[in-house]
Amino acid sequence: MRYYALIAGGGTAGHALPALRLAEELAKRQPDRRIGLIGGRRGLERKVWSSSAFDTYYLPGRGIPRVTSRLSFAGMVRYLLEMVDFVINQLGSLLQSIKLIVLNRPSVVVVFGGYSAIAPALVGVSMGVPLVVVNVDSIAGRSNRILSHFARAVAVAWPGTGLPKEQVTGMPVSSGIIEAGSVRRAILGALSANTAPASGDGDGGEDVVVDQYEAEKLRHLARGTLGLPEERTVILAVGGSLGARRLNELVMELSSIWEERGDLAVYHIAGERFLQESSAYAERLGLSDSGSAQGGQERAGRIYYGQVGYEPRMDRAYLAADFAICRAGAVTVGELAVAALPALLIPLPGAPSRHQEANAAVLTSIGAAIMVEEEDMTAAKLDEMLKGIVDDRDRLRKMSAAYPGLNNIDGTSNLADLVGRYVDRIGRRDRSGSS
Repeated sequence: MRYYALIAGGGTAGHALPALRLAEELAKRQPDRRIGLIGGRRGLERKVWSSSAFDTYYLPGRGIPRVTSRLSFAGMVRYLLEMVDFVINQLGSLLQSIKLIVLNRPSVVVVFGGYSAIAPALVGVSMGVPLVVVNVDSIAGRSNRILSHFARAVAVAWPGTGLPKEQVTGMPVSSGIIEAGSVRRAILGALSANTAPASGDGDGGEDVVVDQYEAEKLRHLARGTLGLPEERTVILAVGGSLGARRLNELVMELSSIWEERGDLAVYHIAGERFLQESSAYAERLGLSDSGSAQGGQERAGRIYYGQVGYEPRMDRAYLAADFAICRAGAVTVGELAVAALPALLIPLPGAPSRHQEANAAVLTSIGAAIMVEEEDMTAAKLDEMLKGIVDDRDRLRKMSAAYPGLNNIDGTSNLADLVGRYVDRIGRRDRSGSS
């Protein structure tokens, strides 16, 4: 049986997670049709897709080597060798893609970017299979810039990418994160209604209180699930899917400065590869006994600090938090927008095309987040910067309320609608051609 869709992309969670969200949505709509995922052997997608029920294919390959303006002779030789390796791997990827698509002839190929998307996209186009390109960053990567010229449709999470034929569908995220945003908006709406002058007629007031009560109950449940205290301002710290050493250090040093803040709780997702060193650093700073994400006891008058390497329940984390300190990867920024969570964004230095800074600008431009550069940043500077935010409940509410223009889009559903339209078109064409 032919594939309904082959979905390609990987390298980072920014490609792999949205691809998985789309696959899940398409499978829900087409339970009797096959869905396949195509990634690279070296990327994070192996971990992200490991527990999925979809057919998965991992192609050989590597990212396109980058050359700088200041390149020594040894550097040039290394670059040339890496380019040869890239070409050889792409040829292997091309041969496997030809076999995969010829044997399974999908109704549509969807690509999310990354080197692993190039070969299946080009093979599909050469065989007349509709191509849909999805770009989740605010700036398009090199592979998507190339492939978009062959696409029937280009779906983007944010407007203004410069890609041809772009259609804003939003960021594909989980239903749990959509729920987190709905709960936060319900709380914000209830608070706004409760602070407005009373109309005196009693209409609608009781409904707002009930909505707020249910929303608060869900938030308390999320905090309980993560072992967090209920009556504190909760700060979520996360360095992206792979973690970030310098961001980890800043968060722990900031938590140490806040040692006597009994009104704060920090939930720190350090990344599995940095967990051991982060745990040791937290212990040296005296944070190891201030709280535990596995259910440790909070101490009155002290900050609650909990650290984990990986958090599979990110929807609960977004719902439990009042503020976030994080990188500005595509998935993170998209999830923040949907969850309506105010944030301090520290873009990854040296990211290709400075795309993390561009992602952050989407949120800072509307007042939902602030951005700082990692260079020369210290915990003391962060302390001064954040005092006027985490201690100001009205400002946190205003930052959350700045999101509605972004977070009311169900990106997963919109993208599945777009893909479905192109499958339907090719199906009608095939039927008319055979009649």
